[in-house]
Amino acid sequence: MSGKSRRRSGGQTRRWQVLSSELSKALETSRQARRRSDSIFSVHHLVHFLQYAASVALSVTAEPFSFVKVSRLHRGIAPDLSDHIRNFLGKFELLKTFQQVAVPLIASSLLLDHYSPGMHPFDCHQVFRELYENACYQASSELKSSFKMLISPSETVRLISCSMFTQFAQSQALGSMRDWHRQQLARNSGILRSIVSNDTCLSCIRRRPQYGFPCGHIVCQNCIRTFSPKISSEPWEYVPKSCHICGQPTPGISIRLFPDTSRLRVLSIDGGGIRGSAPIGFLKAIQDEIGIPYYNVQRSFDVKVGTSSGALSVICLDILGWNVDDCMSHLKQFAEQSFIQRSSWFTRLLDRLPLFSNVAWLFQLICTLLADSKYTAEGLEKLLIETYGQNRSTTDISPATAIGAHVGVTLTRARDGSVFLATNYNSATGQAQDSDYRHFELNDGQSQSKWWQVLRCATAAPYYFKPARIGDLGVFQDGGLAVNNPVCIAIREATLLSPDMAEPSIVVSLGTGSASDDDNGSSGILSEKFLPRLSRALWKQTGSKVTWSHLLSHQRADSDTKLFRFDVDFMGEEPLLDEVSMVERVRQTAYDMATRSSSLRRLCRHLRAELFLFELDELHPPYFLRGAYQCAGRIICRLRAHTPEYKGFIRQLCERQATFRVGAQFLRITYENINTDLCYKVNFTVPTLSSSISIALLEGADEESHINGSPFAIEWLIRRQALNAGFGTSDHRELAHSDLDCVP
Repeated sequence: MSGKSRRRSGGQTRRWQVLSSELSKALETSRQARRRSDSIFSVHHLVHFLQYAASVALSVTAEPFSFVKVSRLHRGIAPDLSDHIRNFLGKFELLKTFQQVAVPLIASSLLLDHYSPGMHPFDCHQVFRELYENACYQASSELKSSFKMLISPSETVRLISCSMFTQFAQSQALGSMRDWHRQQLARNSGILRSIVSNDTCLSCIRRRPQYGFPCGHIVCQNCIRTFSPKISSEPWEYVPKSCHICGQPTPGISIRLFPDTSRLRVLSIDGGGIRGSAPIGFLKAIQDEIGIPYYNVQRSFDVKVGTSSGALSVICLDILGWNVDDCMSHLKQFAEQSFIQRSSWFTRLLDRLPLFSNVAWLFQLICTLLADSKYTAEGLEKLLIETYGQNRSTTDISPATAIGAHVGVTLTRARDGSVFLATNYNSATGQAQDSDYRHFELNDGQSQSKWWQVLRCATAAPYYFKPARIGDLGVFQDGGLAVNNPVCIAIREATLLSPDMAEPSIVVSLGTGSASDDDNGSSGILSEKFLPRLSRALWKQTGSKVTWSHLLSHQRADSDTKLFRFDVDFMGEEPLLDEVSMVERVRQTAYDMATRSSSLRRLCRHLRAELFLFELDELHPPYFLRGAYQCAGRIICRLRAHTPEYKGFIRQLCERQATFRVGAQFLRITYENINTDLCYKVNFTVPTLSSSISIALLEGADEESHINGSPFAIEWLIRRQALNAGFGTSDHRELAHSDLDCVP
């Protein structure tokens, strides 16, 4: 090397040394600044930030890039957070408890909301400023309290912010925001014991509550997931040991939630007096055709809504936990003890005289009109109280909660005919403005309505029974006056109960029978007068068949929901609502008709297949390789091992040489699965995350039936299982990250 070259090389080396020293200092300075601002991100979080930045690189936006807000894209802030904060603050009437209890609990709930496992430790002040400050200020501004003049909205916001910062530092020693918030609730349980809310979950102060505890508190589904232990053998069953709010023990309570990747199954039952035995016959036929030993048919449906006699059926099946045969026995007893007509010695005398029978009928009609009902309600109310209990509230924990069933009963308000729905859960969304029915709503602190009261009103068909009052809610009567077929209400409820408003997978509607169309007309002299014509027109438009026809005509062409309707066409006139002698004959007619139906066999194949679910492997989420996404997952069963129904089901599948079809793959079910929970691991590839994969069950020579939720879009499964939650989940589950985690 020449001297000139050596001098040039030495100069470059010295300059590089100076430059590298300056770069190192600048990098260290930047690193220290990022450390002070809690902006040193893990590789996992950095990947998510870069993916988001790349996805919006071409979009025009005036907002600066916010790491805090981007971290919450898949777990947004509750849009009604300010309402919940205002509701909670409004429960405290003394300034002292407002400052010492309400403010710290709100701050703790905000920490719980943001700092779930997997979240980056952002600066607490920055988090509050970017995510919660506006909601807190709005809530404080709208708050109506006796001490509002003593503390301004700005001061309330400052107190919440300071408390949040202080608690964040204190919680680090405890290790978990979930444990910290549980500790704060326990510390204030004495004060919280006397506070109740039907609009805001007092546990998290961010959602509408759904599940009632014996103490009177109602908590949201997310708090059940977050704070209640799960049964290891039952992945969807939670057993809260105590109320999350006041700490009162809750022995024997079990709450089953919907599986993450499931779509809901819906059952709707019409009203019809004694013809309510027809749906019981249909349900018996469905249960027999499903054919799983020790398996009750109500477990095949997640959402059930009934009208009138249908209301009695869904409450017996789910709230009381009876089987179909017990329901039928109850319906017979109900009819015999309820339809006991008023009679007097004068009426009985006229009945014995053939020439005066018409006079007796007219006299009885006049008595009915004067009394406003054909039957007294004494026997009806006595039987309802004996059967359903005088103190059983609609939101009490029941066998329905243990099987994950959501039950509703339709009513109409006597004053204006508006439709109401009484449910065993608190409405997930409150009163929707665009809905044509309303949920029962009670003011905080009022006792919940009782099931016997609801059913007393639900069975109060005009002419037969008087309407009845439910507390301060008003006077109600049979829901069949407006919605004898409640299938549309049931579908809407199922949609609202789904986390992403997904449509149900299957809908079954059971009718109570009617005269065949050829026999509906009347040919009397007065049949063409305006009153009979008006009556027929109104009855036609509110009829169950018309409701079903409207549903079919409005179903989307691309809908995956499977719809089934079973009804009875009577030759001649249908039995009267109070024709007690026809109860068993109607049930048998419905059962015989259903057992001969190919639609029933097809339905039951679907219901058996819907006992299976599919979920992606959270340890190995979909990743892109060689031009396609590599996916791994498992097929699992709702029925669990070591139960007689599971063993009977697996034995049947093996005898029928049943197989799963996953795309082009076939997996045989074997006796090896009979003593362990079924779990078939499958691998497949898809070109895009929006692509779908279908999984079906084939039993012998029968047609294949899709398992629940199939066909699945991969991105839908990712969202449902929160596999894209790189910054934590709302229920504080521990995230399992993989080296190949490339889920966008």
